[in-house]
Amino acid sequence: MYEVFEIGEPAVLRGLGPLFELDEVFAWIKRAHPPIGSAGAKVAALKRSWGLDVETPEAEGPDPGRPAEIYRDGAMILEPAPFLPGPEDHNFEAWVAKTHAALGGPFGMQAPGIECADFEALDRLQVLLGPTLAETGPRSYRYNAFVGDYPRTPFGFHVDPHQEAVFQYVIAGSRRAHFWQGLTLQRRDEAWVEDANGLVKPRTAPEHSFELEPGDLVFWPGTHVHGFEPNGPSMALSMVIDLGAPRERAEVVRALVVETVRGATALPAADDAGPVEMGMTLVRRPGARLAHARWEDSLIIAVRGRTFDWPDRSSMEAARKLLDDLAAIEGSVKVDAVVERHARGPLMAPEILEFLTALVSLGFARVD
Repeated sequence: MYEVFEIGEPAVLRGLGPLFELDEVFAWIKRAHPPIGSAGAKVAALKRSWGLDVETPEAEGPDPGRPAEIYRDGAMILEPAPFLPGPEDHNFEAWVAKTHAALGGPFGMQAPGIECADFEALDRLQVLLGPTLAETGPRSYRYNAFVGDYPRTPFGFHVDPHQEAVFQYVIAGSRRAHFWQGLTLQRRDEAWVEDANGLVKPRTAPEHSFELEPGDLVFWPGTHVHGFEPNGPSMALSMVIDLGAPRERAEVVRALVVETVRGATALPAADDAGPVEMGMTLVRRPGARLAHARWEDSLIIAVRGRTFDWPDRSSMEAARKLLDDLAAIEGSVKVDAVVERHARGPLMAPEILEFLTALVSLGFARVD
């Protein structure tokens, strides 16, 4: 999965798994989104606001963060509880048929946050997304299940700008997937993007289209407009990584500062010792510490209590390897050896020498 994320374009991995079983995901949906209406919570809130005693409910179940949504003919059902699957619904396809009859036609349901159903669900999500999250840094992430017998995505071809990456695994039913690069769209594309009613056809053909079967996993970046056309009853489980970090930048910076000075202290001015050049030897100063962390699209570097951002996103992965290598140095290191190990691809000798110069000026090392 990490390999397709690294490429950064919609792609399909065929015949995986099974990563998930139909019955287990259906059980996760029922556990995370029980068919309980919103009226009880609203009445309790009203009574509390008037100082009335309200019976404390028993321990609540898992919290998915957002409610399930059910769509019919491009419109969202305001109260989905009567149509959500309950304990009496043992078979997924039977529940789809029952709900189709109750709503008078094809429907689609979105069930977010079902990793809260049990630890097995959460374990699987963290294992599968682990390599990608190691690259992105801490992010909000979740499952989002899409079920029903809808012939096309209920909210139309759309884009989710708050998402960085989505991996969708097809569990039941075949489907077609279509993708357009959102960064190149023009004003005249606004008529068909987010058209939940399906009245306006896309102005251009999709740049990527895939025929998907159960066991296939499709990836797309958050920059892409996308939509699906399932055939009959279907279930697909998306694993979503959001663009926003769960921590504020200031929190990350403060943690790095504390880590690299082991607390808080007054710092000397930067040392303008001149450029580091090939042939030199660097000696790590006693107590000098180097750390780094990803925050959204930034790589933040901390050196003895001072922080700065790595300037080039294309070389961030190479920079992280260089940083880890330098942080492990004990004693001295030859500049030529550092350059030889790390000068390749987007990170070349001039950039490495400039970075080593910054480390010397910030007190990580001195020139011998």
